[in-house]
Amino acid sequence: MGALMEGNAFDAIVVGAGPSGSTCACLLAERGLRILLLDKESFPRDKPCGDAIGGKALNVIERLGLMQELSEKGFPRNSGIIFSSPSGNEVEIPLLENGKKVSGGFVCKREDFDAILFQHAEKKCKAMEKTEVVDVLSEEGKVVGVKARHDGKEENYYCNVVIGADGVNSIVARKAGCLAADSRHYAAAVRAYYSGVGGLRGNIEVHFVPESMPGYFWIFPLSKNEANVGVGMLLSEAKKRKVNLEQVLLQCISSKKFAQRFASAKLQGRMRGWSLPLASARRKCSGDGFILLGDAASLVDPFSGEGIGNGMKSAAIADEVIGTALAKGQVTIQDCLRYEGRLWEEIGPDVGYSHAMQKVLSNGWVLELAISKAKRSEWLREELAGMIASREAKKKARDPFFYLRMLLA
Repeated sequence: MGALMEGNAFDAIVVGAGPSGSTCACLLAERGLRILLLDKESFPRDKPCGDAIGGKALNVIERLGLMQELSEKGFPRNSGIIFSSPSGNEVEIPLLENGKKVSGGFVCKREDFDAILFQHAEKKCKAMEKTEVVDVLSEEGKVVGVKARHDGKEENYYCNVVIGADGVNSIVARKAGCLAADSRHYAAAVRAYYSGVGGLRGNIEVHFVPESMPGYFWIFPLSKNEANVGVGMLLSEAKKRKVNLEQVLLQCISSKKFAQRFASAKLQGRMRGWSLPLASARRKCSGDGFILLGDAASLVDPFSGEGIGNGMKSAAIADEVIGTALAKGQVTIQDCLRYEGRLWEEIGPDVGYSHAMQKVLSNGWVLELAISKAKRSEWLREELAGMIASREAKKKARDPFFYLRMLLA
């Protein structure tokens, strides 16, 4: 590592302090390792997102010991999902586990959720806000650290492994040649906060309305009358149709189906847009001296558009593989590649089923069929609830006999 100064040497450097990065820094630090966590922003800070923290993240949140804090702060937990079809058919699907209704994940503004995770991490490791990583340091083809700018001054920091958790435009991924720009595997989204929204029932809502097709319009309740409201669409479709997603969102809100619910609603702040790197791309996310987590690794669920769950799961897998290697004193390229293998072994099947569901449900007549049948069939509602919550049940998205049974339901 050349002239390595003790004060700038760490076991691991985590770039990006969103849910993936802060989680990974916490878990590694709990092993007694020297961890540096860097983020170019200061917390709390807004982050455009749907704000739904799905069930995939709950096990990791429990492991971090933060479930009680989230509950005590009053962040709502969803109890089910409301779907509607382009023709206006609507069905409410409760979340089930072993046939019983359960509470789902939280709906929590990222401004709050990320701050809670960051504050938890900075108690356990060296954490630096307003610190932008401007380059990745390499020696003989191996990543050995980062160059970061803080208060106008640039400094080098060295480590055994760099962990890129710095989002869709990750500098770690870019410098490692892991970024891709295939619009078929990106989604575009716009989100707004509205107060005074009527008809919120404690469920998250996903509406496949004509105004948003072939994407969807969502309403995620943050309280009894405030909601995160947005639209999402595959980037390739948005480009092909030359749509303005802010205008699409306004059209959804003022449509015949939703105008009454938003009659007294007021926009809080401004609309914000962002892009979502979908896991259907299966990008490279490791190499000699580095690994990638979360959005930097393109891990957003292709069906739901939710990225926090897979992101926090990638952090837990990084702790399992890289943490074990660091405890032995060295991280090899084989360890980094082993992380990537374990990651896709864990999330790959779920991503495959979600991608299949994305393709199937982009077809309007299938949506109409599924939702109209689900309104009348308890069996189908239970099946769809299972497909939302369960990897095994999602396999049915690829089974033609499932659709035959749906036709006969």
